[in-house]
Amino acid sequence: MRLSSRSVKVALAVATGLALTLAISPSTASAAGGAGSAAPAPAAGTSQATWDLADSEQRVCLPANQSNFTYFVGFVAGSWSAPLHVDMHGLPEGTDYGLPHPIAPGSNGDRYVGIAWVAMTLPPLDFGEYRAEMTLTDGVVTQSMPILIKMQERWGCGL
Repeated sequence: MRLSSRSVKVALAVATGLALTLAISPSTASAAGGAGSAAPAPAAGTSQATWDLADSEQRVCLPANQSNFTYFVGFVAGSWSAPLHVDMHGLPEGTDYGLPHPIAPGSNGDRYVGIAWVAMTLPPLDFGEYRAEMTLTDGVVTQSMPILIKMQERWGCGL
């Protein structure tokens, strides 16, 4: 059986994301201050969110001027009684992505777990930085995570 380049990329993306899910700890994700502090106040008669989207900036550094496949993962701790809806804002024009189905009510306790996955194919982009954000909402509270897409000479943010 011959695997396509896209299949291999998707498999590697999923494996990397799972490794990140296992590696992140509540103290790491909470160190950024938690997005809950910036969330709007709930409507009268409702309670404050008992879930938190880690608001640490996720970044990816990719080769400029070519199409690139990547993904971003929202790490959530706590519990939620209504479905969480995922959305993306500010992605470069021409980005092809699909949003996941709403995340069913559940609980992760105090562990940050990668539950909101958005895979995408970026169009060929010029050198530079592109800022976007992922948002999650339970219908009352909306929290966001900043995203940095850096287009450069080659792969990797540590270069």
